[in-house]
Amino acid sequence: MRQQVDALRIKGSILVIKNGKIMLNYALGNNTDTSYLINSVQKSMTAAIVMRLVQEGKLSLQDKLSQFYPQIPGANKVKIKNLLAMTAGLDLKPGTKLGRKHFISDNDNIRCDAAKTIFEPRLLNKWHYSSLNYVYLCGIASQITKKSYERLFRQTYVKPLRLRQTEFLWSKPGKIIASHLVPGMIYRKGRYDVVKHKAALKDAHNELGAGSVVMSNHDLAKVIHYLLVGKLLTKKSRMLLYRAGPPAYYNGGFYNNNKLQTKTANGAGQGYYTFMRSTNNAQTILIIQSNKTREGEFDQLKGQINQIMLELLGRKARSANMFG
Repeated sequence: MRQQVDALRIKGSILVIKNGKIMLNYALGNNTDTSYLINSVQKSMTAAIVMRLVQEGKLSLQDKLSQFYPQIPGANKVKIKNLLAMTAGLDLKPGTKLGRKHFISDNDNIRCDAAKTIFEPRLLNKWHYSSLNYVYLCGIASQITKKSYERLFRQTYVKPLRLRQTEFLWSKPGKIIASHLVPGMIYRKGRYDVVKHKAALKDAHNELGAGSVVMSNHDLAKVIHYLLVGKLLTKKSRMLLYRAGPPAYYNGGFYNNNKLQTKTANGAGQGYYTFMRSTNNAQTILIIQSNKTREGEFDQLKGQINQIMLELLGRKARSANMFG
């Protein structure tokens, strides 16, 4: 197994748990407690925060986006369940990006996003990946609870699970240092260039709930276990949150493979990669994170890591596909 992982030539941290026991826990170039920006893997945590509100009766999967953001095009047709599954038919106007040039607040960013949002009726109930869906989910959760997304995240995960290497990228320097974050790097023209913190910070604010948290492998494994088998959600809530269909089988921040009984999440951006694979019962988990990335290699690595997960499961590569 280690030879297969090392063959990926990834510089970062590797954690493999099989049947509930740590099989591999090592690092190449960093440390086992190094933290990384997890990017889109954070969506699974945002989804569970929203599903907890549904579970508590404060929100319904059938509620319309218009109840919270009536100014968004198509909001009277888009439901909470659509946002969670990336089937809302929403996207940004061509040539625009999430957030604004100079960050003011989460609410200001969302208002700015709403003004740039377009609704494609033909894509409603069809899978179309966009972080915009999860940014709006953050705003909805904040409206209902009267708490910031960051506060909700800390109360839901950081405090109860006693996460030690988890922080928001915009946290104070002392907290970032304590989280053991390493800078993200991108390979260009024969060398690794460090991504400027200012640029990464802007992106983290704009990707609220979808790419603003740094975590170590150990902390991430704790959260994945909490999401899939912990007390945060009931069995019924998890069944609803992760119910998914073709083509991507995406819902609740995961690509859900019913045949293999696995969940997949990937994150990439600002010089970081995060790859997470887990069985539905969280007994077998594979997490690989890196802060040294190369343009064009992400999809290739995803496929190779899928094959390693299949080996962990004792399944042949041709037996089923790993989605995501």
